[in-house]
Amino acid sequence: MGRAFLDYWHAIAPDKGFPRRSDVQPEQLRSLLPYIFMVDVLRDGEDLDFRFRLIGTGIMRVEGEHTGLLLSEMFPDRKAYCVLWQQYRDAAAGQIWVRHETLRWQNRGHVSYEVILAPLQDEQGEVTMLIGIAHAQDV
Repeated sequence: MGRAFLDYWHAIAPDKGFPRRSDVQPEQLRSLLPYIFMVDVLRDGEDLDFRFRLIGTGIMRVEGEHTGLLLSEMFPDRKAYCVLWQQYRDAAAGQIWVRHETLRWQNRGHVSYEVILAPLQDEQGEVTMLIGIAHAQDV
């Protein structure tokens, strides 16, 4: 699933820079849509935060709904979640992040994930949004 997502992202990327939100065509991602999420990059000087704009139904079945929430609301302790925060900051700086992780919840079992974050740029070439895929592999 991750390979298909990355192939699509690279296919819509211009020769220089990153794809724009308008380049993403949901009908071309039909089989991946339940696992797609989109995040607004919110800049306040040097500080960054991230608002979840869209969460696919496959993600919601595992994690619950968090459309509209800020990463800082979900993970306010930036030191405890420094790796996660760094991944979002790096993606906002133009890096693609691929990670495999196991999440553990209280009163629930663990879930192994494949997660990819990729930048999307605006018309001026600034990364203003991230697109990602989060696929729970053992659900």
